[in-house]
Amino acid sequence: METFDVSYRTIYNWINNWDSEGMVGLDDKSGRGRKQTFSIEQKEQIKFWTEEDPRQLKKVVAKIKEEWGIETSVKTVQRIIKSMGMSWHRMRDSEKPAGSRV
Repeated sequence: METFDVSYRTIYNWINNWDSEGMVGLDDKSGRGRKQTFSIEQKEQIKFWTEEDPRQLKKVVAKIKEEWGIETSVKTVQRIIKSMGMSWHRMRDSEKPAGSRV
């Protein structure tokens, strides 16, 4: 336990997995961690909605809630867009035209 800095329960599980499955039993199993909120088809739809109105991600969040009943945030939509190879940047209104002097 001290060598690997793990609990007694972890050592116990390792030994049981070794006895039942051998070396394969020590590998991490798939399916660990949190499952994705959106399917690939839903992500494609989110991309489509974003392309329609890229400056209004709050509208995309509202459509997601309306269509699928899933509560999400603008940040989540931004991460989905980024993972699909798109970029999203907030556009700012400039106070004065470029090149003008006051």
